[in-house]
This record gives sequence, structure tokens and C-alpha cells, in this order.
Amino acid sequence: MARSGQSLTADQICALAATPGAADPGPLARLRVPRPVDRYDRVRELSRGRRVLDLGAYDETEVDNEHDTSWRWLHAEIASVAAECLGVDASEKVRVKGTVRTPCDTSIVYGTVEQLDRIVEDFKPDLIVAGELVEHTQDTLGWISRLAGITPGTRFVATTPNTTSVVNLLLALLGRESCHPDHLQVYSFRTLSTLSGRAPLHDITVRPYYYDPHLFRARVPRPAVPLVAGANLALRTLQYLFPLLSCGLILEGTLGPVPADRHLVAPRSGAEEVPTGSRTH
Repeated sequence: MARSGQSLTADQICALAATPGAADPGPLARLRVPRPVDRYDRVRELSRGRRVLDLGAYDETEVDNEHDTSWRWLHAEIASVAAECLGVDASEKVRVKGTVRTPCDTSIVYGTVEQLDRIVEDFKPDLIVAGELVEHTQDTLGWISRLAGITPGTRFVATTPNTTSVVNLLLALLGRESCHPDHLQVYSFRTLSTLSGRAPLHDITVRPYYYDPHLFRARVPRPAVPLVAGANLALRTLQYLFPLLSCGLILEGTLGPVPADRHLVAPRSGAEEVPTGSRTH
């Protein structure tokens, strides 16, 4: 249990969101944020030996076009260590073909996050990954809640850009922001934890990830590559020292509510303690 004035973990924020009438720690409560990690390395490690359903898996640069040697594709990273990997994507090319075979010897089938019932039932994943996807979908809470209902107990991982990223804070000084034109929302450490509780998920961690310049590096002249590397080193240092400045966030959790035999009673308004779900991180 965390007492008033102590730092909140993601799992505690998640449990607060899942508990009606729980004590509100206030909008400026201190947060206990882990050090950032490499997004690709972390998801690859979580996928090792598992049956992984990879949502939003299709990448035209990787599947259809030539790309720079610095390019990294999350689906390929997952496939390299998973016991089995199936991709799902709603892109038009996948819809037309029905199924796309990838260079890493996997299949990507057509599907939307709102209608995953049949795919989940047939594939029976023990890990579902949504890489850089939740910020694109119109009803993110809705489809994650549906997954929690049809496959409770399955592990879930989502990666997404971070609201308080140092890159956007710096760009804001120039009247700019880095934002994909298809993004409909952007999440912070706290809002992603709250989303998890509302879905619900349990046993969650929200872990920041470092900015990765692999996309940008391929677009600059070769003589400028060392400058990109130097700038990235400075950015990594800032992100390490101040994790909330990290480029993005990795949500790891278990779909569905806390099992009844482990459920904790949350305090009502005015109590000193906040619930922690089933554990803290």
C-alpha cells in the first residue's frame, strides 16, 4: 500500500481507476517511474517462447519496399524469438490479399481491433502486442475492454508515444510538434495507467522507452550521421535522468480484472491509502 505523499506506481494508478469511490491522490501526485528501456529489445524479450498475436503488424517499408540497414521492424523482432507469431492489420493491402507472407516467414491476416473474436479464438495467443497502435484507434478503451472480456488472463503489451516526450517539449519551443497525421490521442504515464484500470487490466507496469533515431538516420546525408548519434546520446542521457521525458511508453499487463481471491478493497474518499491492485513495481 502507498500512503499519502508517497510516489504512485502504474499498478496503483490502475487499481484506483478500477475501483469506484477510491481516494483521489490528486492531479500532482508524485509518480514512481522506471528507467527507460529500448522498445524493440523489451518487446522481443517479453515475446520469447510465446504465442504472440501482433496487432497492427504490417509495415509497407519492410514488406514492400527497400529500407535502410538501420531500419527496425517490431514484427520481425517478435517473430525472431516467439514460439509462433501471427500478425493482424487493417491496411488496404492486407484486406485485398487477405493474408500477407512476410520476409520473416510469418503471416499477417486482415482484421480490425474491434473484431478480433474469431482470430483470438482460433489462434489462442498467450501474449497480445499492440505496437504503436492505441494512439490510432477511435475507441481504444472499447476494444481493449472487449479483449479483456474474451481472453481474460492473457498478457497484453502496448507501446505508444509519450505526451511529455523531450522531443516534443523541445519542438514546442519552435512552435512545432512531432505527430503522425493518423494519431487521434496521445498518452502519458498516468493516463495510460488509468486506461488500464478502466479496461480492465491488472498486474501492470508502464515502462518508458528511449527515442530511437533509426527512422531519422536513414533520411540524413551520410556525413551528418555522427551528428545524429551525438544528439541521440544527449537525448538518452536526459531520458535516463528524467524518465517522464522519454519518447514513449510500454504498457505491460494482464487482461481482465484482478482474480476474486486476490482482490483488494480500495479505500474510500478521505482514507490515507490507495489500492495497489495485486502488487507494486
